[in-house]
Amino acid sequence: MMDKKKTFTRELWVGLLGILALLIIYLLINFFKGVNVLKEGKKFYVKFDNIGEIVNTSPIYLNGYKVGNVSNIIYDFNSTDGVFVEINVDKRLNIPQGSYAEVNNKMLGSSTISLRLGKGNKFVAPGDTINGYLNGGAMQEAGNMLPQINAMIPKVDSILVSLNNILGNPSINRSVNNVEQLTQELGKTTAMLNSLLKNEIPEATEKLIKIEDNMLAVSSQLSEVDYKRMFATLEESATNLKQITEALSNGEGTAGMLLKDSTLYNNLNSTCAAATELLEDLKEHPKRYVHFSIFGRKEK
Repeated sequence: MMDKKKTFTRELWVGLLGILALLIIYLLINFFKGVNVLKEGKKFYVKFDNIGEIVNTSPIYLNGYKVGNVSNIIYDFNSTDGVFVEINVDKRLNIPQGSYAEVNNKMLGSSTISLRLGKGNKFVAPGDTINGYLNGGAMQEAGNMLPQINAMIPKVDSILVSLNNILGNPSINRSVNNVEQLTQELGKTTAMLNSLLKNEIPEATEKLIKIEDNMLAVSSQLSEVDYKRMFATLEESATNLKQITEALSNGEGTAGMLLKDSTLYNNLNSTCAAATELLEDLKEHPKRYVHFSIFGRKEK
């Protein structure tokens, strides 16, 4: 009787230890999957037309912060309404009406779900369904671009053929030679310009500076001239000249009398005529006026 009791007790402990081991294994598996089965949360359902690479335990993110996990994926084979994904999020999270979930496919690794919260004061009740969409990311964009790339390939081929024809044209080589010659000429012109900038332009600049200095000196000398005094002297000279002119016009003074009195002029004229006759007679008969003798003049 005692042996049976001991055997039952041993089997009970073995069973409890087995159950405990299974529980620990379950907890460890969910822990490594990122699921905290001991933490209470809220459950919602998300309806997707395409879940991408979503699997059980896929993480749920809100603004880059993990707020939950996918707890189950439900697909109704008898309906075409899509796929329903059960998510378990933090109990502190309230999802406003108008919110939606977005699947983000990664190039490496499984996909994730991001919650896009709407704006409003009314919230979705736990157990209700929100809409979900698939965001293909870069791979989807690349897939959308493939038809355009395929349409562009024939055009690229024709462009390459045209480029080959152009490059094979002999006129291209001549043009290249002309460009080389033009480049050489430009090099020579550049050298001449450099020489001009180094030699002639500095000399011309020095000359201009000297001219400017001379002009400044002349300007400074002109600035020292007493223009007021000079103009006053000119005005005084003009007044004196005016007075002399008026005196001559009025017959004042000797010059005025010469200009106004014809008698003096006639007397001077007759005197000059008499002097001329006297000189002519002197030339013709000098002995009448001059008596010269070495031994003395005889008395008459």
